[in-house]
Amino acid sequence: MKTADAGLRFPVLGFTVDREIWGFQDLDRLTKCGPRTLKENTQLGMELVDADRRRWTVRSVRRTGRAGSLLSLLPIFGPPQSRIEQDLEPMAPLSIDEVRCRACAAMEAHAINYLEGDDPDVEFKPLLAKVGKARTVAEIHDLLQPDTFEPH
Repeated sequence: MKTADAGLRFPVLGFTVDREIWGFQDLDRLTKCGPRTLKENTQLGMELVDADRRRWTVRSVRRTGRAGSLLSLLPIFGPPQSRIEQDLEPMAPLSIDEVRCRACAAMEAHAINYLEGDDPDVEFKPLLAKVGKARTVAEIHDLLQPDTFEPH
């Protein structure tokens, strides 16, 4: 099934095969990416979990055109954006405990992304604890404010 046909409820979390976590507030952000994402096939195998904890695996990604205005082609606006379509395979939904565990594992695998200073006790561990107690996918998204594929 195509991304637009899945009936996703946003926000959506994306867990890539390299244990990174990405976030999408709407269908526009989910179906837009930078050139590196396409070149490296970063989204292949990514699991999407929507606000209702329903889950899909991204089986393929296809560029369907350019995203943004002609001004977005200027280097000052960052890398050119592509509009993409993902082919999704439905999977069994996750419990909120499973979503929290996946989010915490992603954080631990890429802890450097959550540190602004040198002391993990000040920044990382409290955030990890909050994510571990989150009650919804939206709360996890709000706590982490994960990046989209737009700049990548």
